[in-house]
Amino acid sequence: ELLPAFTWKTRIAQIKTVPAGEYIGYGCTYKTSHKTRLAIIPVGYYDGYDRGISGGYVLIHGKRAAIRGRICMNIIMVEVTDIPEAKNDDEVVLIGRSGDEFISAEQFAQWAGTINYEVTTRVNDRIPRIMVE
Repeated sequence: ELLPAFTWKTRIAQIKTVPAGEYIGYGCTYKTSHKTRLAIIPVGYYDGYDRGISGGYVLIHGKRAAIRGRICMNIIMVEVTDIPEAKNDDEVVLIGRSGDEFISAEQFAQWAGTINYEVTTRVNDRIPRIMVE
């Protein structure tokens, strides 16, 4: 049985709570409908996280955290209103497993409208690689 050989993780850089009616991200494309708790993730399209992704999510504490607003050059904002235990420096899974949840390179590619090989080869060289045997 083949297992996924690629995982992409980072950590929460900041938690911020914004009121209902607040616009988020480039172009003000997302407006909060309620008081919203956001996690700021220090990864963006410069790092290879496709800026065209819509409807995507990341995994925090084994739960899905929806991306809010557009992907920025060096940050992603995700909603953690329903993940009250989320705090600064917590692990964030962009591709891979957290608890029972899993985001495959194929799923990520589907969100981005591309193929899984393009997803894995776009990851910027500034992102550290850890080889596990």
